[in-house]
Amino acid sequence: MSIFHRYSSTIHGNYRKAYLRCGAITGALLFAYILVRYLMGNAVGSPLSYVSDAILLVALFLFTAYYRNALPEKKVTLKELMLFGIGLSAVAAVLYGLLLWAFETAVPAQTVLFTETTANQTTSLQDPQLGYWAAWWAIMAAVEALLLGSFGAFLAAILFRTEKSDIKHKQQ
Repeated sequence: MSIFHRYSSTIHGNYRKAYLRCGAITGALLFAYILVRYLMGNAVGSPLSYVSDAILLVALFLFTAYYRNALPEKKVTLKELMLFGIGLSAVAAVLYGLLLWAFETAVPAQTVLFTETTANQTTSLQDPQLGYWAAWWAIMAAVEALLLGSFGAFLAAILFRTEKSDIKHKQQ
């Protein structure tokens, strides 16, 4: 497995602490969009939308740039930014899924709306399987946020890296 050990990279900052903070903020922003739309009387028809995707990607790029600029001498490698971005996406996805699940459990009308618009199935507020639908939409939104965020992390890492890792050459 020498292909995976052909380079050495230096981690310049505490990316774990940073992605926990930034991921929590991003997950809260994703949920805030759902909550604000509901409180305005214009509830979102699907937990997956272009607006929530844009919120995730913009937050990811901004936090990645902020993380890079907070490091000494702004030195950062692709590996470190990938770890930061994927961690941010994972934290944001889990938090968004949990908050969405709690919201749908507290407000069953939102679950009914998601089910009717996204799955094209008619359901009512008295449906005994409404709790399962709430969990399903939360899981689906979290997985989509994780996948899109991981792809965005790759793009952000390529865009914002400032140094390349040294490649180890075999000596015989």
